[in-house]
Amino acid sequence: MGWLLKLLGVDPIGKIIDGLNSAYQAKLSAQNDADRIAADVTIQQYQTLLEQQRLQASVVTSGMQHKAFWVPWLIAAVPTAAWFGWGMLDSLCNGALPDAAALPPQLKEYADIVFQNIFYVGGGVAGLGAIANAIGGRK
Repeated sequence: MGWLLKLLGVDPIGKIIDGLNSAYQAKLSAQNDADRIAADVTIQQYQTLLEQQRLQASVVTSGMQHKAFWVPWLIAAVPTAAWFGWGMLDSLCNGALPDAAALPPQLKEYADIVFQNIFYVGGGVAGLGAIANAIGGRK
């Protein structure tokens, strides 16, 4: 899933890791205490962002373990995915299929949230797994 997010240009974990690496490089190449302190502050900010991402992923992961989570999720996600799939199939057939009706504004807003959550949750979990593997490999 991480490769898909990178392809779409959405890689918040990758940006955080790149920033953290840059901050560590800045700390190593610092010429004076002021530069080292600034690098330490930046490192702390990025570590806080990583911790926030980890906490968000753990909340979602623990919520997804309950059956009660999946019932409303599937009630909303399955028809939305079918609508989206029909639109994609119609596009592939050059409009030969009957047009899918446009979603009402309130439902469209919810459908956007559903699709964002599908991609972000999967990407976040994959990103945190990559971070955990990278940290585990350093020890």
